[in-house]
Amino acid sequence: MNKFLAYLQGETSLGQMVTNRAGILGTAPAITFGDETVSYEELNRRVDALATGLLKMGLSRGDRIALIMPTRPEFIYCWLAASKIGASIVGLNVRYREHELRYMLDVSAPSALVTIREFDGVDFWELLAPIVPEVRSLRHLIVLGKRPSENAVSLSELLTSTPEPSRIADAMANVDPAGENFIIFTSGSTGRPKGALLTQKGILAMIRPWAKNIGLSPDDRMLIFLPLNHVGGGTISALTALGCGAHIVLQETFHPREALLAADRYRITVLGAVPTAYALFFALPDFDTLPKPPFRLLIYGGAPAPRELLERMRREFGCTIVGAYGATEVSGFCTYTSQEDPFEKVLNTVGRAPTGVEIRIVDRERRPLPVGDIGEVAVRGELLFKGYLGEEEGSETALDKDGWFYTGDLGKLDQEGYLTLVGRLKEMYITAGFNVYPAEIEDLLGRHPAVATAAVIGVPDPIKGEVGWAFVIPKPAQEVSEEALLAFCRERLADYKVPARIILTSNLPMTPLGKIHKVTLKENLSQYV
Repeated sequence: MNKFLAYLQGETSLGQMVTNRAGILGTAPAITFGDETVSYEELNRRVDALATGLLKMGLSRGDRIALIMPTRPEFIYCWLAASKIGASIVGLNVRYREHELRYMLDVSAPSALVTIREFDGVDFWELLAPIVPEVRSLRHLIVLGKRPSENAVSLSELLTSTPEPSRIADAMANVDPAGENFIIFTSGSTGRPKGALLTQKGILAMIRPWAKNIGLSPDDRMLIFLPLNHVGGGTISALTALGCGAHIVLQETFHPREALLAADRYRITVLGAVPTAYALFFALPDFDTLPKPPFRLLIYGGAPAPRELLERMRREFGCTIVGAYGATEVSGFCTYTSQEDPFEKVLNTVGRAPTGVEIRIVDRERRPLPVGDIGEVAVRGELLFKGYLGEEEGSETALDKDGWFYTGDLGKLDQEGYLTLVGRLKEMYITAGFNVYPAEIEDLLGRHPAVATAAVIGVPDPIKGEVGWAFVIPKPAQEVSEEALLAFCRERLADYKVPARIILTSNLPMTPLGKIHKVTLKENLSQYV
């Protein structure tokens, strides 16, 4: 067994994990980003420097630090530094816009905000300027890049400052592994994103069996282009790899050609991605002429993968494929196939739960169903989240008194415990690996002065898996165009939430109770093509 898997069994916090890896691995490479490679020793030094700076600013156990950062090492430094002092981070995607950020910062009430100054043509200080004064809890602004004001603190300067080991040791001794560590906003079925409260205890409980299943070791190199503010890039990929002493290579954004070339250049052995990313590899006009990286393992999750895609992945790259299923609320993955499973299991299931995690299928009254019956997937184990931020009622609905989390996904179990997903109880759809809830988009469209009502559904798409179509009834005597409504959404929503189409109509099918009948809409999509 990889000795680091044994170490993970005894470690109770993320801070302890990164400290231990530095002591054992020293100058071995930990993170590569652009032209810089940081060793495990230097990773821990930067984390300690930042942790010291945060403590000097008066931040400590129980404080929240909002973090707007693309897939860069600074995200990991901030996360681990917060973990060492018992604070938590609020992961905010660089794709979010003012409408979303205003709500999330208001709900999470952070004591500090860490942001990149500019990214992908967006000046985040300009974006945040009208919001920051309204966040009453905010005491500190930390910026990567040009400081927007004298009151802002330079993240680069904090990372190069001198650590104070004794001060950090005192803070780490006071860390509660069961306290909140990572707040991830997952789109809410009620129209508002919900902040899932993940803990260090839960994250480590997810990492341990997952790392063992995929056999990560210091010999591995993992390419990560998934956002770090969600479990796919954060817990499942980055922290799992670092916990096993592997070398991770980060890319700020995903471009299929650049990703494949980087995977070859850095001799990447393990890659995890949503099915859309793999489909985009194969969609490259010159894919056949590009070098094939030395993958030993490809991981897919976050959305269903077509059989043809999985077969081509195995054929083109000649390596093992592992399929997995999870959610933000389970800190990452809760079922997965193994490297020894027959390929038919990868094609037809999302694996089974590891030791320490329970899966069962329940009916609408949440009574357990027998093997082979279809029902809602429920999960229990230490890897579960604490609940939703400020939503006691929502937490009680999702988590029962016996510790079961009800996912809203429909599936069935076979005699061996392998899970097959068959649909979703909720209306959520998945576009390019991102969860999107129609209620959030409908809520926003309903705020447009010209919109009477709106209905959003997920529609199959050959590349993204699913995309959103919004059906809109304008208010009487109001004129509005599809382009105007799309622009309205783009200004206020992350790009993956913006509908692919907006269809203006004078009526929508209704149920006897007066609700929009989305099943009928889906059955009649052909008339809108």
